[in-house]
Amino acid sequence: MDDSSGYRMYVFRSGRRDVPGRRLVDELAGDLRAIAGPGGAERPRDLVLSALIRAGELESLLADAGAESASALAQLTDDLAAALIRGDGAGALAGGQPSGHGQPDVGPRTASRLAMPEALTAVEVPAIVSTSPPEGFSFYALHPLDFARLAERLASPPAPVRVAGIRSIGTTLSAVTAAALRGQGIRAGRTTVRPSGHPYDRRVELDAGQIRWVEDGITEGARFWVVDEGPGLSGSSFLAAGDALVRAGVPRASIVFLGSRAPDPDALVAPDAARRWRSFRAERAEGGAQLPGDAGEPIGAGAWRRRCYEDESRWPPSWTSMERLKYISRDERRILKFEGMGRYGAECLERAYGIFRAGFGPEPRDEGQGFCSYPWLPGRPLQADDLSSAELERLADYCAFRASAFPVPSPAADELIAMARTNFSLEMRRELPGELHLELARPVIVDGRMDPHEWRRSAAGELVKVDACGHGDEHFLPGPTDIAWDLAGAIVEWRMPRGARRAFLERYRRRSGDDPERRLPAYLLAYTLLRLGHAAMAAASIADEGEALRLSAARHRYRAALIEGLRPAAASGALGQRRV
Repeated sequence: MDDSSGYRMYVFRSGRRDVPGRRLVDELAGDLRAIAGPGGAERPRDLVLSALIRAGELESLLADAGAESASALAQLTDDLAAALIRGDGAGALAGGQPSGHGQPDVGPRTASRLAMPEALTAVEVPAIVSTSPPEGFSFYALHPLDFARLAERLASPPAPVRVAGIRSIGTTLSAVTAAALRGQGIRAGRTTVRPSGHPYDRRVELDAGQIRWVEDGITEGARFWVVDEGPGLSGSSFLAAGDALVRAGVPRASIVFLGSRAPDPDALVAPDAARRWRSFRAERAEGGAQLPGDAGEPIGAGAWRRRCYEDESRWPPSWTSMERLKYISRDERRILKFEGMGRYGAECLERAYGIFRAGFGPEPRDEGQGFCSYPWLPGRPLQADDLSSAELERLADYCAFRASAFPVPSPAADELIAMARTNFSLEMRRELPGELHLELARPVIVDGRMDPHEWRRSAAGELVKVDACGHGDEHFLPGPTDIAWDLAGAIVEWRMPRGARRAFLERYRRRSGDDPERRLPAYLLAYTLLRLGHAAMAAASIADEGEALRLSAARHRYRAALIEGLRPAAASGALGQRRV
C-alpha cells in the first residue's frame, strides 16, 4: 500500500446539477419579495444574504452564457452587496445606491431596474442551466462580509480600484469587495472572468470590453484586485487572471490577489506556480465576520471529541481541517453548527426539521447567517459493540424514513463508478475486475454518515441521529444516490455480522416495501472504496501525528472490508464481466 496514493484518491464531487433557469429567477424574485415584505425588517441581513448569493449565482450563469441581461443582473448584485454591508434590507430595493457593475464612479443613482421582483420576469435565461452550490458559502463558512472587512483594511491609499471576480463564487465576492470600497469613498468598478482549461493550468481571456475596462483603469491610475474563494491546490485560477491583466498592460505591482487562504507557493501545482505566485501580492480574508451571538467555545476540527470521550483511544478519526465550523453555546446546552448559506443552507434546515418531526433527530433552530443549533445531547456516542436488536430496528426504520422523505430525480451514477475504479486501482494496484453496476431504485438525499458515533441516546433512552442533514449533498461524494448507500454504510460502520445484517435488511424491507438485496453488494463495494479514499487522503494531508494514525487505521479497516466484500459482489453480479 503506497501512502502517497492518498493525495490522488477520488473523494470530492462536482456537485453540478441541471435546473430550469426560470426557477433560479423565480427564487431570486421570492427573496426580493421577502426583503420588501413585513418580515424583512426582522432579519434583514439574512434575507439580503440569501438574495445576494442567488443574484451572484445567476449573474455568473448569465455571464457564462454571454447573455445581455448579465449586466443588469450584475447591477442588482451590487445593490444587494451594498445593502448587506449596511445591514439593511429595504434599502436594497430603493434608489440612491452606490455605483454598479463596471462603473468606477461613486455618485448616487437609482437602484437596479431589476430590484423590483416583477421586473425579473424580463430576464432571459436558458431553459436549463448547470449550477452547483458555491462551496465557501455552502460548506466552509466563508462569509461575504469577510471580504468586505479585507477591502476596508486595504482601502488605503484611496486610489481607484478595479475588481476582477473569478466566476462563480468570485462574482458575489467581487460585488461585496467593490461595495465596501465605495463605502470608503473609493472609486471602484468590477468585472468577472471565467478561467478555462485544465484545472491545474487555467487560462483567462479578456474580451474586448474588458480590455477597454482595464485600459481605462490604467489611465486613471487604478489598482487591480483579483477576488476568489481560493486558492485551491493549484492556484491556477488566480494566476490565470493575474497573467491576463499583465498581458493587458497592468503592472504586476498594481495587482493584488484577495482570497480566503494563504497558500504555500511551493506546494501549488500549477506550472511554475511558486515563481508566478510570488510575483503578485496576495492578501487573505480572515473568517468569523458573522458568528451567532451565543457562540461559545469552538468545538470544530475534532475538538468535540474531548467533550464526548473520557479516553482518547476511543476517538473516531476525523479529517479535522474539513469539519464544519461548530461551537458550543455559552450555556453549554446547544451545539451551533454551520450548515450553509443561501439555498443550500435552507435545504439543510428543511431536512433537519423533517428528521426532527419524524422523531429521529434533535430539534433544529435557525441561528442565521448559515448557522443552525441543536440541543447538546450528553452521554457517550455509540460504538459498534453497542449493536443490539433495538439498534438494528432503529437503524432500519431511519433508512426507511429517508427512502420516502427525501426523494430526488434519478442522478447519474457515473461519478461514483469513476470514484470506485480510481480508488480501487490506487489501493490495490490493479484494475477493478469487471463492470460495476450501481442501480438507482430509490434515489434520495442520503444521510452519508451512518457511523455509530453519529448516534446518541435521548433522556428517554431512544436512539437519536445527529449531524443528519448535510453530508448527503455536500462537497464530498456520494451526493444524492440510492438509499442502498446508507444501508451499506450502516452494515460497514456497525460491522454487522451476517445474522444482524439479515435482521436489519428484513426490517428495512417491511418498513419501506423496498428489497435492496440485489443492488446492495455494489453499494457495499462503492461505499467502502469512498470511505477508504477519504481516510487515505485525510491521513496524507494532516499534520497531527495522532490523527494521521487514527485515519491510517481506518484506511486499513476499510481495506480489509473491501477484500472481504469483493467475492460476494462478484457472485451477485454487481461486478459483471469486463467488456471487450
